[in-house]
Amino acid sequence: MLSLAYWVHMYKEWRLTKNYLIIGPLAYIMLQEFYIFVTELAHLCSERTAASMSATRLLHCDGKGTNNKSSSNRMAYEVFLGGSCNPTTWRSEIAIPTLQRLGITYYNPQVSHWGPELIAQEYEAKQTAKVLLFVIDNQTRNSAGIIEAAQLAATRRESLILVIYPYRQGQTILDETVSIQEYCDLMNGLLVLQYLMERQRIPIFESVSIALNCTSKVLREEIHVQDLHADDGIRPIKISFGQNGMDLLMLREIFRSMDINDNGTVNLEEAWIALQSSVKCNVSSMPELLSVVNKSEAYRTLIDDGFLAKKDPTELRINFEQFCALAMESAWRVKSNGVSCESEIPSVWSILCRKASKFLRRAIVQPFNRFLDWTNFFVPESEKRDLYVGVIGKDQFWLETTAIPSIESSGLSLYRSSLNEYNVKVLPQELQRMKNSRLILLIVPQHSRGITIMALAAHLIGLRAKLVLCVQTLPEDCLVSGEKLTEQAVKDYNRGRMYLSDYATREGVPVFQNIADALQHAIQLVQHLC
Repeated sequence: MLSLAYWVHMYKEWRLTKNYLIIGPLAYIMLQEFYIFVTELAHLCSERTAASMSATRLLHCDGKGTNNKSSSNRMAYEVFLGGSCNPTTWRSEIAIPTLQRLGITYYNPQVSHWGPELIAQEYEAKQTAKVLLFVIDNQTRNSAGIIEAAQLAATRRESLILVIYPYRQGQTILDETVSIQEYCDLMNGLLVLQYLMERQRIPIFESVSIALNCTSKVLREEIHVQDLHADDGIRPIKISFGQNGMDLLMLREIFRSMDINDNGTVNLEEAWIALQSSVKCNVSSMPELLSVVNKSEAYRTLIDDGFLAKKDPTELRINFEQFCALAMESAWRVKSNGVSCESEIPSVWSILCRKASKFLRRAIVQPFNRFLDWTNFFVPESEKRDLYVGVIGKDQFWLETTAIPSIESSGLSLYRSSLNEYNVKVLPQELQRMKNSRLILLIVPQHSRGITIMALAAHLIGLRAKLVLCVQTLPEDCLVSGEKLTEQAVKDYNRGRMYLSDYATREGVPVFQNIADALQHAIQLVQHLC
């Protein structure tokens, strides 16, 4: 077996020469992750033992008085209490008393006066927490909370527990009546967040109490959030996605192609073959398929008790909802159980996934899987583009008159969005276009509340998409579709912009305030990739 020192040396040599094309970008990224793992392992081995964090940390932290902590003394709490802050009381009245009673440590970011200087401290606490409990409460605008949850859905999908309380028409937020337009924008943001959560198989909870019970179970049994089921009180996931980039529209087309008699059902075995073929994977036998179906919680909930009792399994038929559930199970098996695929590196990687220890999965497998989640290995040449430009509202005029001529004069191809706003109806198609593009440019404008496009941007950063951002701060006298925003509303939506900009900067994503500068940088990056 090659020594750790050899792997470290190999990575350093490739990094210094930047000659990663010799081994391919996927292998290079996998080597990067492995380098991080082996260096950390070497450090632990040199110390021979690791001090127990529980012996040196406080049972709780309220975000006060810890700004001067040494970076070598990293905060490590079991639960991060994220999401809605003032004036909500779910932390003090429900979450904190419950966690204290159970002896579970937590970090509470809710303070009397929040400031940008707390972003770094909260980031550290989130990085080290075992469970991220986020509550999106309708008492606040949640611009930062929605963005954080969307990001964590991509980076911490196994440990994110989310509670959502939807908004109501005519309600007030901080004594300000929510207009119909703002209500629609806020609800659209929640729906987009739910869509992104469902794509990652993350359940959504309807109450803090139920979420706390599941938090305790995840910590006690050392399981993932995806291992929870209906008996734990999770809200059923609405199947609205496929796998390896297949969205609902693509699944519908596959289903219709098999449903030649238009009776609403298709043969189970034929459905499985069609799904496996769509991702270039080997087809399982019928006995193995039935075993998978029988073990699939998501699929089992859609089938009658007598479904699998039929004598001839080749006669089994499923409807479209069950077909979508089978697609989800197929995706889960490809990622988690190492189904043999044509793509050589993912196949080798799946073997590592099966055999990896818990620590190895967290150090290497999970980050690399996030890369595989976004990478589309089977994009036809006719569908590939150099650049995706995402704008909303008024910026469509800039796109048509300035951006497109500049891009085309540079000899580049592009996808362009023609949207007033991103929503769950257009997201499947737009996400597929983004996956088919070498670089994504998203504009968060000063003429929009920007909730959905900021949540989308944060999620894409978490998925390691190649991205350039233009994030424009809302001015004091901001108008959105002719409606003047209050001082508090401007402050709330700008807080989301600060969170997004900070996260993007930490992850090495270029962030601009000037739209022309962002476009020029995106063009230069794409040309450099050519």
